[in-house]
Amino acid sequence: MQYKRIINHYLNVYLGDMKVCEFTIQDILKCIENMKCHLSNKTLQDNIVTLKGIIKYGNTLGYCHIPLEVIPNIKYQKKEMQILSNQELQLIEDYIFLDTDDKKIGLMICLYTGIRLGEICALTWDDIDLENRRIEINKTIHRINEKGKSYTIIGTSKTVCSKRFIPIHPQLYHFLLDRQQRSGYILTGTNKYLDPRSYQYYFKRTLASLNIQNYKFHILRHTFATKCVQCQIDVKSLSEILGHSSVTITLNTYVHSSFEMKKAEMVKYKLF
Repeated sequence: MQYKRIINHYLNVYLGDMKVCEFTIQDILKCIENMKCHLSNKTLQDNIVTLKGIIKYGNTLGYCHIPLEVIPNIKYQKKEMQILSNQELQLIEDYIFLDTDDKKIGLMICLYTGIRLGEICALTWDDIDLENRRIEINKTIHRINEKGKSYTIIGTSKTVCSKRFIPIHPQLYHFLLDRQQRSGYILTGTNKYLDPRSYQYYFKRTLASLNIQNYKFHILRHTFATKCVQCQIDVKSLSEILGHSSVTITLNTYVHSSFEMKKAEMVKYKLF
């Protein structure tokens, strides 16, 4: 799905209708230079990785003969992880408990599970098992781009590891118990799901109304994961809760201690 999006959104735009057998080194380098002018380093890096994969396959089949080493790599620095402050979390929680509606229920679930935007939009009340206190994540909403038009569909989870059961936190359990419905999507209470873009806009409007800076929806997932690390929740368990394909992804993304945490840990050191 990711490769298809890159091909349709970027490579087809910058390379036009060229076939793999028509590629030359000059075409590839010109394409990369053009993308540099319009894309972030992260997006450019993803595009180059995909392009290299296409060329490598074309070389193997004899469709083209382009040495991969001439294609430059792009390095980028990850931005510092942003999470919601305790004050911001308190504002959001107060907002949720004030005249709770379907969309606010979704926010509460995200705060206590860290599920992705597409996953909360696809989540139904049938996926919530209050008796066994667990939430099943087995689908997400994908955006498909074809011939200049886009639309959404309900599809399987992002990866095999994305299909998972998440234990329900006691506070979330009591919150859902008081608001449980029999069927329908969590965010609408009907059999029609909410488009992820619409929920993203709702989240941004909510932040603005609370005088919180403009964050992306993904900050709820970052905040959940970072708080779990701070609470010393087992990283393997956290990785599976988040639906990561490996513990390494969780470690590289979220396990970064602050200087104060380093100071607290350093006092544990003993030379003898």
